Amino acid sequence: ASVLKHFPGYGGNADTHTGLAYDDRPLEEFRAADFLPFQAGIDAGAEMVLVSHNIVSAMDSRLPASMSPEVHRILREELGFTGVIVTDDLYMDGVRHFTGDEEAAVLAVQAGNDLLCCTDFQTQVPAVLAAVERGEITEERIDQSVLRILELKMALGLL
Repeated sequence: ASVLKHFPGYGGNADTHTGLAYDDRPLEEFRAADFLPFQAGIDAGAEMVLVSHNIVSAMDSRLPASMSPEVHRILREELGFTGVIVTDDLYMDGVRHFTGDEEAAVLAVQAGNDLLCCTDFQTQVPAVLAAVERGEITEERIDQSVLRILELKMALGLL
């Protein structure tokens, strides 16, 4: 499967492997430049999009893109992406300097990611399951992701 990354665009930002990265460019700059290769890839049939950990103030000044419902809304509604959305690794310092491992996983699912790239899966998977049990993440939300993942696997001949 092809994966487009790092949505919504990386620009000249700092490396989120080593710390937080802030992007203060206006939304129109993303629409005029950064979104173009993503739109072309989506139109060409890319099956997955990986979302960065940059905090993009024009979209969501509070949360990293990977944990932002607004960034995911833009990807789904404005760019028309219907495939699988995956986070960059939630163990990267750009996330770990922002929040804890458990909260990162829960926020990522709540934002709309279908797959979590998580080095610390022994902490993050149970955190997501506990959030479902507490009602912080609905089973319907999980089912939406499962359906997209299963459809991708079927399209790839894996099922």
